[in-house]
Amino acid sequence: MSQSGYVHGGTDAREVARLEKQADFTASFTFSTLDLQPGQRVLDLATGVGAMGSRLQRLCDGALVVGVDLAAGQLAAARANHPRLPVLRGDATRLPFADATFARVHCSWLLEHVPAPAAVLREVRRVLAPGGFCQFIEVDNTTFATSPPCPAVTEVMRRLNDAQVRGGGDPFVGQRLEQFFDSAGFARVEFDRPPMLGSSGEPAFFQAFIDEFAEIFEGLDESLGVEALPLIQAAISELRALPSTTGSSLHYTPVIARAWR
Repeated sequence: MSQSGYVHGGTDAREVARLEKQADFTASFTFSTLDLQPGQRVLDLATGVGAMGSRLQRLCDGALVVGVDLAAGQLAAARANHPRLPVLRGDATRLPFADATFARVHCSWLLEHVPAPAAVLREVRRVLAPGGFCQFIEVDNTTFATSPPCPAVTEVMRRLNDAQVRGGGDPFVGQRLEQFFDSAGFARVEFDRPPMLGSSGEPAFFQAFIDEFAEIFEGLDESLGVEALPLIQAAISELRALPSTTGSSLHYTPVIARAWR
């Protein structure tokens, strides 16, 4: 992928483990609409450490899945941990494939990190076969909220958003996806904004939801600086205390876009 606003640090064992766990969490609410079939060629764009690509292989054992990413370090982890997944190094704006190669293109959490989302989408449209579709899941960090409010969490999110913007990324890209897909020339685009709510009514999901954000926070010392470590630790403590607080909740709404060539 072509990225400049990546804020989650280097590819150490902690980050690899976080991405593997995040893949299970993301797949649980995004894979149901992919409709993969045996024999289809499937591109996992921004495959990173291969976590989502390997899960696409499990979803449909007969699908021909290939992963592409720009980060050599993450691809090394993909090759080591998922040797059945073929991966290539490539820029999302200049994919190393012929026109109309793939029946499906899957991508999670990429466009928030790139300076030119529309250029990525035009290239995705080029490599899609007629009748094929792509599916992107993206962020809109304006939707993040805790109840009761958690001051340290709020401040860490503010600093995270600012760091991403300074790096050329967009933590609110979900709000602009419609204009990016329109400019890329897709025949049809559908958007889904599934509201995600963690609360005591579903304790297992609540804990998993908290873990996702707590583990993101744990890796922010590189982008926010070591001086932010006390704040980060305070924010993690606030998040992990939510399940024991009566009436507490965690809210987030990602954006899922499906676009047909």
